[in-house]
Amino acid sequence: MLTLLFFSFSPLVDSLLIKAVECSYVEDFIRAESLITFAKRQEKENPAPYFLLASLYEMMWVDLGEPSLETKIFTYADSTITKAKKWVKKNPLDPWGYFFIGGSYTLKVFYYVMKEDYLGSIFLLNPGVYYLEKAKEIDSTLYDVYLGLGGWEYIKGKFPLVKENKEKALTMIEKAISKGKFVSHYSIVAYANICIREKDYDQAILMLKPLLDSYPSSRTFNWPFLKALYGKKDYERALKVAEKLIEISSYNNFSKFEAYYYKIKILLELGELEEAKTNVEIALNINVLEEMLNVKERKKELKQIKRKLEKELKRA
Repeated sequence: MLTLLFFSFSPLVDSLLIKAVECSYVEDFIRAESLITFAKRQEKENPAPYFLLASLYEMMWVDLGEPSLETKIFTYADSTITKAKKWVKKNPLDPWGYFFIGGSYTLKVFYYVMKEDYLGSIFLLNPGVYYLEKAKEIDSTLYDVYLGLGGWEYIKGKFPLVKENKEKALTMIEKAISKGKFVSHYSIVAYANICIREKDYDQAILMLKPLLDSYPSSRTFNWPFLKALYGKKDYERALKVAEKLIEISSYNNFSKFEAYYYKIKILLELGELEEAKTNVEIALNINVLEEMLNVKERKKELKQIKRKLEKELKRA
């Protein structure tokens, strides 16, 4: 019985995929894409590289804000589902095949959740949960599956007449953190993001600190850290993280714009009105498309802040 899909790879391909995941921690997207693409050429019928590409493009979309990546997310998620269904037909007892199908539905749901379009994901709920549960049923020690199941447990509270179960969700995600082969670090981020939504900022900070000790220049890990500090109203520390994000986003206008947005909000809380106004002007001059995630709303808010600051500073 084949139970571990990744371990059916040659040692070279397996190591390439692990390295690609590690590259994604520090947003080395070009190298990660290259490694996964090479693995895909070596294992043409295996769904794993297709799933990792879909995951990578979703990470890039969140980090870069580039609308063109949305098509790639869905293209590779659909390709994964097609490949994985063929795979499980030949290998019905391989839990990883079911994991990749359920995981692909989960990637699509995450896209809709990021856009706050919960209706768009409602029809993905049943197949997503079904395939992840199927993988767990075959092999309950496939710990990567618990990230998706825990996410579903929490997200389903966004649907009408369905209650979320935060504690159950976190318990599942803890399993992925402790023993997941490929998703352990991203499970920490998921856990921290749930804590932030639940206003448990201290726990989120505690979870993220070891990741930042290992990957201090990771935008992926610094963003939830900033949001936890901001939510906790630890504005002095939050300001330092916002400035760090500006520094490590020098070639990423979307991330830089977002970092300036948070810096401005923090400066307002600290009463630094003149500096806030200066940073508003910088932010509004950053070249970002309004179709990018949250940009249109952020720009509108920043223009309102600018007008308000101009009036207040004139009166001072």
